[in-house]
Amino acid sequence: MRAPHLPRPFVVLLFTLFAIRSSLATLTNVTIDDTDLSHFTWTQDPDTTQATIPWAAVSPSTPCAYCSAQPQTTDIQNQTWHDGSNNSAGSLTFQGPAVYIYGIDLDNPANITFELDGNPAPFHYYSGSEQFVFRSLFFSATNLPANVNHTVSWLLHATKTNGSTGLFDYAVVTVDGSSSATPSGSASGSRSSNAANLKSSKKSKAGPIAGGVVGGLALIALVALALCLMRRQRRKRTATAAVVEPRPFVEQVAPTNAVSLGDSKTLDVAWNNPSPASNPTSTAPASTAPPTTAATRSTADLSSMPLSASQAGSASQPTVAPTEASARTGPRTEVERALEDRLAFLEAQVGQHLPPPYAGSASE
Repeated sequence: MRAPHLPRPFVVLLFTLFAIRSSLATLTNVTIDDTDLSHFTWTQDPDTTQATIPWAAVSPSTPCAYCSAQPQTTDIQNQTWHDGSNNSAGSLTFQGPAVYIYGIDLDNPANITFELDGNPAPFHYYSGSEQFVFRSLFFSATNLPANVNHTVSWLLHATKTNGSTGLFDYAVVTVDGSSSATPSGSASGSRSSNAANLKSSKKSKAGPIAGGVVGGLALIALVALALCLMRRQRRKRTATAAVVEPRPFVEQVAPTNAVSLGDSKTLDVAWNNPSPASNPTSTAPASTAPPTTAATRSTADLSSMPLSASQAGSASQPTVAPTEASARTGPRTEVERALEDRLAFLEAQVGQHLPPPYAGSASE
């Protein structure tokens, strides 16, 4: 049996689901710490001659005694961050469709301007009153070409309130999971230095991978169930079409001219032209008389039976209803006279007839 044909919208939906599942399964997020110098650079503004304090790489093992901001390290990624001031600059090089840069907001910070691949991008400035806000999003960009190297650069500017400090913590880059684990084609030495930073990210991938596998199996089960239901419906339609419902046979009965009398008696009606002996006035030719039938013979037999006095009286004076021919005035043709005479004779015969002999025996 041929496999059932899937509707075109159903096929398109399946293809879209598989494409989305495969694309989601291959994309993953990679965390890059501020200490990874294969992606981060920490410099100063090349267009200024003003002396600035260089970036301070702060960690529990290398604290910054002269830095004005001293946040708690428990809420900081890997407990490391970079502390910059007015005219401090930096950049992040990566490869992937999306990037997110996080830092630590503080009261009265610097104004931070950004550029993406040499083009101006939105700036970041914290106007709140909290002393520290950890894991604050400084910059983000999405829908980027995936297989192209990108560079995000930034510069710190002092504000009117003398705010000049900026604290950078880490970055998250979305990369293709089927390629290298690092967000760009770095050297093998830089990959090994970043392995510790990627350890936590790899652990977090176990849940999405398991969910993807379970979702794929569920999708396959749904497709198989849909195919089984479609095949069953196709078989039902084929079986229904093959059944032929019987129709009752109606016997064709030939029409008849017999007139029913009673239960099983029929009367074959046929008028006979009276003989010239009983109708001496008839001048119609003998060749025009219809053939003699059983009804004619029975009529002749009845006419030969003796009549009662009352019947004889009524027979001697037959009542003839006026006809259209008799009402007319003027000369009549021989055919008309013959028809009138025949009609009068028939009326007289009907009036004097007795019931047939079989009528009394049937009633008994």
